[in-house]
Amino acid sequence: MLESLGTRVLEGLTHFVSLVIPQVRIRFQIAPGPGAGLGIAAEPFEILAAGTVVSSGTTDANGEVIVPLLLVRAGGCSIRIFGSEYPITMLTAWDAVATVTGQQQRFDQLGYVHGYQLDTTIDPTADGNLSERFHNAINGFQFDEDVVVDGNVNPATQTRLTTAAGL
Repeated sequence: MLESLGTRVLEGLTHFVSLVIPQVRIRFQIAPGPGAGLGIAAEPFEILAAGTVVSSGTTDANGEVIVPLLLVRAGGCSIRIFGSEYPITMLTAWDAVATVTGQQQRFDQLGYVHGYQLDTTIDPTADGNLSERFHNAINGFQFDEDVVVDGNVNPATQTRLTTAAGL
């Protein structure tokens, strides 16, 4: 959260006001999973709103870029990094973790891409399909989280998935 303090005068009295701007952390990493040491640190980036650079810097030690939520909700926000531009459009409510699409949304958030990876024209959003790549995402997550690797999103895996993804 970014907090900005200010003052205003109302009826002769000075009041302190606070404007809290929620932020979104976007992580760039070398491999899927929430583990330490996966983030790509010190990579130059630019944040664009409607095609105009509004901020720039380098990724932090965890490979994260912080974007004000106001920019994302306004639409037309993207990050230019690694020589490519990535739109930021993922701010919709997730489905329940008990559903296939809810599981896919969380796996995608954690870097376990369930859909196509080589064709960048295909949006890997949750589609509800029980593909081989979805099962690979399940197995990879279960292995990384040290739960029984059985390829099924059982209650223990759902709990770990919810905790790791933050929802």
